[in-house]
Amino acid sequence: MGYFTPVIAYKSVSIPTVLSLGNYTGFEAIVQSKVPIYLRYLVFNEYSNGTLVNTLSLVTVNATKPPLTIWFGNGYDCVSYSINATFSEPVRIVPIPVIVNTQPPISYYVSNVSIVSVQPQTELMLLEPGDIIIAESPIGEVNYTMYVCRKLMSVGSPNFLYVIEYLGPTGIVIPGSIITKIFSIEKPSNPVVIVNRVFYVLASGKYVLSTYSVGPGNVLSAGKGSIIDFTALVMTVLRYYGIPTRAALGFYGVSDGNGVYIFNSGMSILWDEAFVNGWVMFTPFPIYGKPSMGINISSVTSSVIIGLVLVLPWVMGYLIYVLISHVRAR
Repeated sequence: MGYFTPVIAYKSVSIPTVLSLGNYTGFEAIVQSKVPIYLRYLVFNEYSNGTLVNTLSLVTVNATKPPLTIWFGNGYDCVSYSINATFSEPVRIVPIPVIVNTQPPISYYVSNVSIVSVQPQTELMLLEPGDIIIAESPIGEVNYTMYVCRKLMSVGSPNFLYVIEYLGPTGIVIPGSIITKIFSIEKPSNPVVIVNRVFYVLASGKYVLSTYSVGPGNVLSAGKGSIIDFTALVMTVLRYYGIPTRAALGFYGVSDGNGVYIFNSGMSILWDEAFVNGWVMFTPFPIYGKPSMGINISSVTSSVIIGLVLVLPWVMGYLIYVLISHVRAR
């Protein structure tokens, strides 16, 4: 299947520490990068009882010492960036630096990210579905190379067989007639056009970001919702149009100048990733400000910060626990 990476190991992945919210209260990372990035950790494919959960069985597709490359798509007109991350405390889930589009239209795609080296040296495991990296022993520093592109090629993409895992039911029921009416998209259509249309409608200002959840199924009628509401809603809408979509959890950084970004546990954030010949990453909720490389972290409004503080912290511990509890062989 094109560039599909075959499964080379069926062993279960064991993580000795249960990662609850308490494990992240002291999380801090210092990242050197010429462009603002998000640190991407975990993905989810379902919404249930007010919570995003991962119901998929993770399997090791690659286990090796660095270098290790994570493919998100095949792009062109690309620029490579060197990134260094140093953690205040050793970590076992290794974050992946990515560019996330925060304002429509979608302009940038992460083609791939290579983990060039880690300190101390250890074996890394790439888990699918979800592009999750686990270190065999805790690490304190990572060096990456990230390729950011303006175009995606319409050819086979890595790990395509895992993409279909993100087409199933999301746990949210929204009539197709309402989706079609709100977004004015008739099937079939170009996947990139669909994603951009959904992104534009939700992020353009017509809808309001709230500090409390109204439920993903109620956002379109209420005209507002929390970050988790918008993120879960988009999973449902894009899957309705046949586009594999997943929710991602990570951290955004704040620049202190000179290409240095500070990340900590209070900067957690959700976004969506839709597959259109490659994974397209975007925040499908209202954020205002002039974009820079698809991200303008410094201009995130106070309402967004409040929403993150109130909505995400209680979610993080449980979600991470649920994800890890599903890490097993298929």
